[in-house]
Order: sequence, then C-alpha cells, then structure tokens
Amino acid sequence: MDEVRRPGRPRDAGRDEAILDAAREVLLRDGYAGLSMEKVAAEARVGKPTVYRRWSSKAALVGDAVLHSFLAAVPGIRPPGQHIADGAAQQLTAWFRAYATSVRDPHHAAMILALTAAAAESPHDAESLYRHHTRTQHETVVSCLRAGVTSGEFRADADLEAVADALIGSVLYQLLTRTSNASPQRTEHLLDVLLAGLRTADH
Repeated sequence: MDEVRRPGRPRDAGRDEAILDAAREVLLRDGYAGLSMEKVAAEARVGKPTVYRRWSSKAALVGDAVLHSFLAAVPGIRPPGQHIADGAAQQLTAWFRAYATSVRDPHHAAMILALTAAAAESPHDAESLYRHHTRTQHETVVSCLRAGVTSGEFRADADLEAVADALIGSVLYQLLTRTSNASPQRTEHLLDVLLAGLRTADH
C-alpha cells in the first residue's frame, strides 16, 4: 500500500532571505562563474537540497537575488501593472524613478555590474541570465506599455519593445559609465520625453 504523502511545510521566508543574501555575497566575492549552489548553501548555512528545492538552477537563484537586492534598495516599490488604478504613465514613472535610484545603491550596483561582466564573458551565461532576470523585467515594462495602448493612453502604432529597450538601457548606461550627472531625475526626464511621443491626442 502506498504511503500517504503529507503536505509539505510552508516555505520559511526567513530562510529564503538568508539564501538570497548568501547568493549576493558569493556573487560579489567570486563572480557569476565562481558561484555554485554548494557555495551558496554553505554561506547560508543550509543543506544544498534546501537551495535546490527553492531554485532549480543558479541562474534562477541569481535572478531572484538581484530582484531581492533591488527591492532592498527601493523598499515598497511595486512593478508596473500591479496597481491598475494608476495610469500606465504614472506607473512607469514610479518604477523607473525607483530603478534609477536602485543602481546608485553600492550593493545593488555591484550586483548588476557582476552580472554584466558574466554576460559579456559567456554567451551561455548571458542567455541564462536573460531568461531568469532581464526578460522578466523587460516583459513587465512592455506589458504596462501595452495596457496604456489598450486604455487609449498610448498610441497603438508605437514600437513598445524599442521604448522598453531605451528606458532600461538608459539606466544601465548611467551605471556602466558612472557619469557624474547620472540621477533618477535624468532617467525620469528621458521617460517624460518618450511618453510624450507615445501619448494619444486625448492624453
């Protein structure tokens, strides 16, 4: 007779956070190529199976660790599309203000730079990191832009993929070049310019 399976225990949020913090420490110390699930487990003082039960690969773990780092840098921010009462332009402005602020945080900036270096060194790593981090962010922005088109806020003929590329790329450019005049306000100004071109005559 088969053994009746009991429901598993709920995930421990504190343990999840410890693992994500450990992943950040290993990434910053050893780089993406030197990061392994074993190292993260040792840093977090948990068993390797505990890490694998939560994340199936190091790319997935690092993707969540970067998101965790972002939320720590700008606590309380919600991705665009999660507060429908606000217009798409208002949501995107709040999101990119927070995004530009986050890359000025030394810890989060260091993580982004480590991932950028990993992607530059290895096409395989670049693809994995894109699937587990960058693509989600890009799709979130495009989804919000599409909602603006559906509501009549934005023009239907706009290239939304290109707009998302310009917005995300502008923040990363400021991070990579470390320009002295980089600021959340500069990113917000670019957003204003792009949204002005996107808006319909009624908006």
